[in-house]
Amino acid sequence: MRRFQTSRFFKNLVLLSCIIGILPVVLLGYLSFNKSSAILEEEIIASNRLILKQNKEKVEYLLKTIDTLATQTISGTVMTNAISMQTVLDAPFDYEYHELFEKLLYELVHIQVFELGIQDVHVMSYRQDWIVEGGAVYPMKDRPLIETHDKRLYDLQKLLISYRDDSRRSYWKLTEDEKSGYVFKLIKHIPLNAINPDGIISINIPLQELSKRLAGDVSKGRTLIINELGSVVASLNNHDIGTNVKAENYYQQMLASGEQEGFFFYKQDGQEFVIHYNHALYNNWMYASITPLEYVMSKSNGIKFYTIIFVAILITLVITTSFFFSHKLYSPINRIYRSIQPDHKQRQNNELTYISEHLTHLTKSSTKLKEEMVFLHSQTREFFVFKLLSGDIRLESMEDQLERHDFPINWDHWCVLALQIDTMEGTRYTEKDIDLMLYAIHNMIEEIVPQSMRLSSIVQNQGVFLFLGGGLEDDTPLKVQVFNKSEEIRNSIKQYLNLKISIGISRRYSNFMYAPLAHQESLDALAYRVRLGSESILFIDEVEPNKAQMFRYPKELEFQIMEAIKQSNEEQAQERLQAIIADFLKNQMNHYDYQHFIGRLFNNLTGLVQDAGESVQEVFQKEIFTSEILVRMHSAKQIEEWFWKQIIGPLLAWTEERQRKQDVNISKLMIIEIEEHFDQDLSVEMFAARFHYHPSYISRVFKKDTGVNFSEYVSNHRIEVAKRWLQETDMKIADIAERLQYSTPSNFNRNFKKVVQVTPSQYRDQFK
Repeated sequence: MRRFQTSRFFKNLVLLSCIIGILPVVLLGYLSFNKSSAILEEEIIASNRLILKQNKEKVEYLLKTIDTLATQTISGTVMTNAISMQTVLDAPFDYEYHELFEKLLYELVHIQVFELGIQDVHVMSYRQDWIVEGGAVYPMKDRPLIETHDKRLYDLQKLLISYRDDSRRSYWKLTEDEKSGYVFKLIKHIPLNAINPDGIISINIPLQELSKRLAGDVSKGRTLIINELGSVVASLNNHDIGTNVKAENYYQQMLASGEQEGFFFYKQDGQEFVIHYNHALYNNWMYASITPLEYVMSKSNGIKFYTIIFVAILITLVITTSFFFSHKLYSPINRIYRSIQPDHKQRQNNELTYISEHLTHLTKSSTKLKEEMVFLHSQTREFFVFKLLSGDIRLESMEDQLERHDFPINWDHWCVLALQIDTMEGTRYTEKDIDLMLYAIHNMIEEIVPQSMRLSSIVQNQGVFLFLGGGLEDDTPLKVQVFNKSEEIRNSIKQYLNLKISIGISRRYSNFMYAPLAHQESLDALAYRVRLGSESILFIDEVEPNKAQMFRYPKELEFQIMEAIKQSNEEQAQERLQAIIADFLKNQMNHYDYQHFIGRLFNNLTGLVQDAGESVQEVFQKEIFTSEILVRMHSAKQIEEWFWKQIIGPLLAWTEERQRKQDVNISKLMIIEIEEHFDQDLSVEMFAARFHYHPSYISRVFKKDTGVNFSEYVSNHRIEVAKRWLQETDMKIADIAERLQYSTPSNFNRNFKKVVQVTPSQYRDQFK
């Protein structure tokens, strides 16, 4: 004990223990009350702000949902044949329109969703003087006043007519009803932006629906929703509903702030309040929370007493235990320090720091260096292979570098293998897992292939690359060894990872200066998977054709695919797609020709959309236009499935949609064109080229809509024009025939007599 008392570290430890223990306790006692009070106030204020914001979001969600439903109802169609709400308002309440009114009532019933609390929906036609009330249509013209319900209908009619002259086209209005009390109405003119509307729709919501969406405690303050006129439209306290606070100072202060949300302190009648407000941009309402300040402060009073007791207890404990724990802590420290201190006479100021530094240095110096060396050695081996493939290695010291990286140096020839995953489809993996799978393949290769036969494999450009080599004196030729190892790697990956891979193998070389060339050859060999299929082992000297064959791009098959798409013939389009891919794959071409073929077919098919004057982004997914996607397809099945799913399928859907939208407009546009340009040469082919449809389809649509074929309609219209000219003008018959595109006057006379039963001259004589 006497030794401890003479130790400077021990004295400092005792003193520091007291300081560390007492000062924080005193400081905690001083700050706890102020800080906890401030935190509590902030939490209450933040809680009120959050509750107010949630109230605003819930109420606005209700109002916006109802507003959106009403807008969709009056702006959309009532029936499937595109009859608008404005057309319904123009219809008299007669039996022949009973189906139309039933559809109208059906649409209005769908607005009255139970969760929204909609009480009733009223619709009035100003022109036809009928009203929808209580799920029924009532004509108001000359309606006898017999029952109480009739009086209510007249009152409702008067009320809806009073809204007609309001300059606002869509707004919320607070009204008081004798039966239902305060009611909140959404009023919309039909059409929305018309100066003289044809009708009006009114959706009634009881104010209780707004109030029950408000969260909060009535005993802790008031929560108000104030409309743009200063009237309280919702509150936790029902007595506040309907009152006007426009003249209140706190309301004026909220308006004068000009901010969307905030809070301020407000004093009234000797009492202070915290007022939070949130200004809604949707309908210019003000959401306000009024909380008494004394409620906020009362929560922190209990903290003061407990803080004093807590500080006193802690100070007592610190003083009584500082010396005891200092003694316990210093005893083992002193023993360790005396054992490692070489000169016991020269004591350090801080024994604990000295011990810590000494032990840290001893433990880390031996392990950290080993870990770094192992990691760096692995990294340098892979980096060496990467530079070798890139052609950045100095060949003069190649043998020394191989030996320095623990690579075999007795190779007489070698080759490069490129491994790539054929497809992730049908596996439990996704495209996001491809990097992880490549590193798994990398690790499996390191275990399967002995170090004497390989350099380190590397992961690069969604593939794994590997040098394999051997000596001339080996019993098995290198090509056989490479094939056997490639097959073992492929089978192991399929067994353990359930992945299909293909392996491209370069030619054999003896000098590492050809490493970049071998690297490219291995990739070129993989490109021939498109002809040979997946799970292939491809030697470049076996798959690369000696001489490119003559190959002509099958434009006829491509044209047949395009025509099938234009005619929405799915079966023919799929058949022609299979035919063009089969025709393409039967030729043994260079893989660059394969890629160019796929790109050309892709560009020509997607160009159909631009030929129609539309953007390809509206029809196809953006991902198909990346440069890598065409290179990733490695088999005929992949090519066919990709083109069908990503290109031809969307094109067929797009064509059918355009035909559906334009079937009705095609005949109308053709009739307008005939009436305006009857004196010009008109043909079905001309309209087919203009509308980007097949001529037979144009003819079929026109005859379906008009009842006659195109040439007969044009001829009949020109006869009608000729009859008018014969009646109203002195034009010569020959000139009329020429203007109406008849080759000779005799043809005109013969056709005119066939239709009118008299010659043109006889017809003109009838009107002299």
